[in-house]
Amino acid sequence: MGKKADTPEGYALQYRAMLQAVANSCDPTAAEDVLATSPELSEMEVQSLWAVGLFGSEWESEQHDHVSIMDFGEWNRSAGPDFLFAEIKINGRLVRGDIEIDPHAQDWEQHGHGANPRFNNVILHVVLTEPPQGWYTRNSMHMEVPVIYLSAQRVREALDMQQPAIDAICGRSDWNGRTELCAKPLADMGPSQIEDLLLAAAAHRIECKRRRYRRKVAVLGEAQASYEAWAECLGYSANKEPMIMLARRAPIRRLRGVDAEAVLLGTAGFLKPVLPSRAEPEARAYHRRVWDAWWKVKDDFALEGQRSPAWQYTGIRPFNHPHRRVAALAVSATHWQEIMPLLSAAHTRQLVGVLCGLQHPFWERHSMLDSPALQRSCALVGRERVKDFLCNHVYVRDETREAWIAFTRLTHTKLPTRAAHLAHALFGQREDLRGILRHEYACQALLQIGTDFCRNGACQDCLFPVQLKSLCHLR
Repeated sequence: MGKKADTPEGYALQYRAMLQAVANSCDPTAAEDVLATSPELSEMEVQSLWAVGLFGSEWESEQHDHVSIMDFGEWNRSAGPDFLFAEIKINGRLVRGDIEIDPHAQDWEQHGHGANPRFNNVILHVVLTEPPQGWYTRNSMHMEVPVIYLSAQRVREALDMQQPAIDAICGRSDWNGRTELCAKPLADMGPSQIEDLLLAAAAHRIECKRRRYRRKVAVLGEAQASYEAWAECLGYSANKEPMIMLARRAPIRRLRGVDAEAVLLGTAGFLKPVLPSRAEPEARAYHRRVWDAWWKVKDDFALEGQRSPAWQYTGIRPFNHPHRRVAALAVSATHWQEIMPLLSAAHTRQLVGVLCGLQHPFWERHSMLDSPALQRSCALVGRERVKDFLCNHVYVRDETREAWIAFTRLTHTKLPTRAAHLAHALFGQREDLRGILRHEYACQALLQIGTDFCRNGACQDCLFPVQLKSLCHLR
């Protein structure tokens, strides 16, 4: 990777230079094809990004009119258009009404919107794929609805995905006609060179996350952006997106003066009028208290049908059950004014103490609303969750050198499966790397390399090791 960098900015610059060098050696036509492919997002994810304006506010419609979004609207919680009470300007003329978002322009007719009077107030139809030539979106009064196409470039900008996966644009040809793992061409990299590479990839990853965070802050504000980051962390890998959706549907500002447990558990769709008969008296008493509080605010927060977060339950350990994770978010929300000033490297010790010290008499002994009490109590938030929050948010948010040093000192007991596979593919089984790979920055770096080069998982076809070897002048 060249001369060892002294700063995270220097390391990130080295990694970006390598990415650019590899991209320059690839087929530009193939690269354009990759950039033209929109990342896969669910309708809920697209709506969530639209709700906070991350797709931008200036557009040219398919009718070649200039469209400015003045107010993105209120995210609908029930049937009907996706966003209500929006304000837009079409060629400078102010228009108020609703917005509908569909994967395809044709969905408008296939879903019956064109014949449904409820959609007559739609002033903008947003689609994720380019409409057929001559497409005409009309309501039940046969009035034309302006259409804007959410291009792959817009989606990539919203997700801060400017760089496509390198493996997809390298032509996927074999290295000198052979199929070999990265470990063979990189076998002669010394520990110092590998450490340098991993620090560079980790620094680049932090910069990418920091850029995304700044964009969120510009739209949401510091408190909400950090609240969503904490919700994502509590969701673990299986329920990150549903937790973000929940935090956006029940923002931190709206939890002041209300029962946060009731609002979050209810908005998540977990509360029922009556618990199953198997529920124990303690669970029934807790549920009754929360339900009584939820009933008072239900009309303001409840989500209907497909608008509810899509929770994952398969393969989830009891202590990580969504009921318990949402409860942990609720307890955190009641302390958010205390937590916000601690989100920096200088206050790491205090932050860890506050988050690990969060308590709840019911949820320390239950994994679900209707589950029997556990034989032993368990902390509402464990140290590994807090470490994940430090790594992926606190030290990203904090741009001081102290935060970078704290980040490079974080360690873990075991590499996650994905990172461990990448480490083996890149470097093989090397005892001299154990000390490096136990650091969290190594895990983050491996995940970044995987994102940039290994998305399709065909190690034998990847040009990355040869390019890296050349750039490092390894012979």
